[in-house]
This record gives sequence, structure tokens and C-alpha cells, in this order.
Amino acid sequence: MTIRKTDVSEIQAYINPMLGKKAWGVSLGEGSFITIEFGIPVPSEEDQEQIHGEWHLWIYCCSWRLEQGEEILAASEDSQSKLEEAVKTLECLTLYSVELLPPAWDTILNFEQQVILRLFSVYSEDYEHWILFTPNGDVINIGPGTHWSIEKST
Repeated sequence: MTIRKTDVSEIQAYINPMLGKKAWGVSLGEGSFITIEFGIPVPSEEDQEQIHGEWHLWIYCCSWRLEQGEEILAASEDSQSKLEEAVKTLECLTLYSVELLPPAWDTILNFEQQVILRLFSVYSEDYEHWILFTPNGDVINIGPGTHWSIEKST
């Protein structure tokens, strides 16, 4: 699958309204999975006690590295305690930009205070690298490999 310049532009158009919003509810899940909420809190349709942001980012099956300035805070294969401490750095930081790098959709999330979260694909088949749930009910799936899709949430 050849990735066209329009693919990056189309995904960027969906992501751009999230820029300028603060990260909250940052959580380390199973292994090195990360979830980050952006925007106003919204009750989950399945479980009214579960609250997500109007933007819900799930960093799923990819490697990642969290940096601040010239320092590496953590990388996805570090100890669980180091990962838990490092992801707290993202809490309440404003997202400035998201860069998408074909062909494997490596992604760079730039936050205030020189904090950068770099995502690296590790699967060419089977698993998405990351998933973004948007306020209008669309779900952006990045990966596996060079694939990507935008679907309606079920």
C-alpha cells in the first residue's frame, strides 16, 4: 500500500482540532499501553460511571519514548514503576502538534514544556499502533503497517 500525501493531510485534518487542548486522565494500562484524554469530560455510552475526554487516545501496540528537552524520561520497555512515573508528566500539558511520518505512521506528539511522546510502529500486520476516538463519533485507526482507517464508533 502506497501512502499518498493526501492520506497524511486527511488524518491531520481530523487531528488538528485536538491541538491546543490539555491532556488529562493520563493512564498506563496493560504493559505499556497509554490512554490520554483531551477536551471536555464525557460519560461513556457503555458505562455512565466511566468518563473519557471528547478526544480519547489509546496508544496500543507500538513502542514509545517520552522525552523532555534533552532528557529521556522513559521508553515503553522500561520497568512498570518507571513507566507509571513518567506518563504522569503528560498530565495537564497542552498538546501543540502531532506529526505523522509515513510509511509506518511513526507519530510525534509535541506538548508544552518541551515534552515529546514518540510512537514507533512494531507491527506490519494484525494490530493498530494507536486509536483516536473523536468528538463526532469517528475512530481513527493507525496501523497495522502502512494501513489506516476512519470509521464510525459502534
